[in-house]
Amino acid sequence: MKPLAIRHLLLLTGLVLSNVLCGQHALNIIREEVKIPMRDGVNLGAILYRPEEAGKYPTLVYRTPYGVDAYDATAQIPIKAARRGYLVILVDVRGRLRSEGEFEAYRNEKQDGYDVIEWAARHPQSSGRVGTYGGSYPGIVQWLAMSQSPPHLMAAAPEMTPVGSHHFMYFGGAFSHLWIDWFVPYILPDKRKRAQDPTGAWDEELASQIWMASDRKPWYDYRPMHDMPLLKTYAPEYYDWLSHPDSGPWWDFLNVEHDFEKFQNPTFLLSGWYDAAYGPEGATRGFGKMKEHAATAQARDQTKLILGPWNHTSLNSRKTRFGEVDFGTNAGLDYDRELLNWFDEILKGETGKSQLPPVSIFVMGENKWRAESEWPLKRAVATSFYLHAGAPDKKGGGDLSPALPGREKPDGYLFDPDFPVWDKSFEKSYPYDQRAIESRKDVLVYTSPVLDQPLEVTGEIVVELYVSSTARDTDFSFTLCDVYPDGTSINLHGLDAGHLRMRYRKGMERQELMQPGEVYKVTIGQAYTSNLFKAGHRIRLNITSSMAPHYDPNPNTGNQIATEAELVPARNSVYHDRARPSRVLLPVVPR
Repeated sequence: MKPLAIRHLLLLTGLVLSNVLCGQHALNIIREEVKIPMRDGVNLGAILYRPEEAGKYPTLVYRTPYGVDAYDATAQIPIKAARRGYLVILVDVRGRLRSEGEFEAYRNEKQDGYDVIEWAARHPQSSGRVGTYGGSYPGIVQWLAMSQSPPHLMAAAPEMTPVGSHHFMYFGGAFSHLWIDWFVPYILPDKRKRAQDPTGAWDEELASQIWMASDRKPWYDYRPMHDMPLLKTYAPEYYDWLSHPDSGPWWDFLNVEHDFEKFQNPTFLLSGWYDAAYGPEGATRGFGKMKEHAATAQARDQTKLILGPWNHTSLNSRKTRFGEVDFGTNAGLDYDRELLNWFDEILKGETGKSQLPPVSIFVMGENKWRAESEWPLKRAVATSFYLHAGAPDKKGGGDLSPALPGREKPDGYLFDPDFPVWDKSFEKSYPYDQRAIESRKDVLVYTSPVLDQPLEVTGEIVVELYVSSTARDTDFSFTLCDVYPDGTSINLHGLDAGHLRMRYRKGMERQELMQPGEVYKVTIGQAYTSNLFKAGHRIRLNITSSMAPHYDPNPNTGNQIATEAELVPARNSVYHDRARPSRVLLPVVPR
């Protein structure tokens, strides 16, 4: 080879090596602030992460009312995903922080969700394949967007969130008081800031500190509820919810339960046994509906369900203790890894990347994960444990056993809505010793004999009660507990689950008051768990008529609750005899 040719070859080789050594790197990502236009001209503020390298990438969307800046300051998944080859778009929903428009909780999330997803798909670096993720409010907005059938949505991961609207606000027909604890610290500060209103904190963290340090009980106790002044200026939707206690078309803005037949993308569903009551109800109901009704085979086959020992939005790979129970090393979850592996499979086509089975459940007591192919478990046997009166000399309440009751007198108590049962874990449900609650005179306690063999209960807990009241309307609530050999009684689900307002005993669509003294058979469910009762433990069922401050204590008058100022006591009775065999149905898994 001639010297000149050799020189040109060396120069060319050097250029190639220089480009390789000094070029772009997969670890380099770019962070941008963008505006996303909605169909009505409102612009939503967003943060965009993308790989520095040129190319087309699948895109992930996270929409939140809690501020993308606060999320971006701590969340690792946007950076992990961008370095893994994704565009990640973090969006403040309409009327919140970076975004224009007026915020009304959940009201605009269907159409805005569609517009954001389709904008993301049109981004110059997007492959056109979009996935969504997030929990709680950022979870339900994904279901709402799915209901609009955005053509480029290929995967969604709604975590710890409902699929329906009415049981979000009125679980078992009782209104959720804790919306006060949502609006005041999280929504009102930015509303005041936009209005230049100096009467309260504009900073969410400061507002939260002030609220948490305050005496909130007077607001929970305020009657009539519809006149409570706290949210009148900046959260009028709260009073709209109070004005629509029945399930019906008015709630369609927040409901997707009739839309599953058009859902084409698979979903990644997650909740915890101690999540807010709508969480496991939403995850399991959503899973069942996706498996049965989704429009495509992929949506049916690649939907996943994970149910762990967590409470609301509190999970990571290191957190294993919740309340008074440490569930061991297995209880932690690397959510980011599992979710991104699933997205890799759906959005990138990397077959077999996700190793998760269709259903993953954490069995408490045993403290192990187990792979399942279905939910509910077909092999679980609905096993009746009947309520019985305790022996005359027995302290601590009645008995719980598989034997049918005979001739037994009913148990009763006086329920005074001025002194309701109070759940100390109301801010974030967790397992704790229930004996203080069980010692109350308005709580009925039924306990099984000591188990000589382990017994696994996995699924929905359903209680059938024969009840009467001196009132035209009242509530009944249950809690399932695992009683340890030392007497500790640990709840196996959040105390806000398993609740029924009697006027809704025939369904949430209409109210029907009771006839005082008449006996009614009612079914109460929507409480989920998986627990191995060890040998030497006992099963316990608690029955009462209130669970504050989760729900407004029933005034017992039978009048419209939102406008009722009067509270009256009611004497409530639970029957357990041969003709009226009250029982709890436990889904027992054979071992």
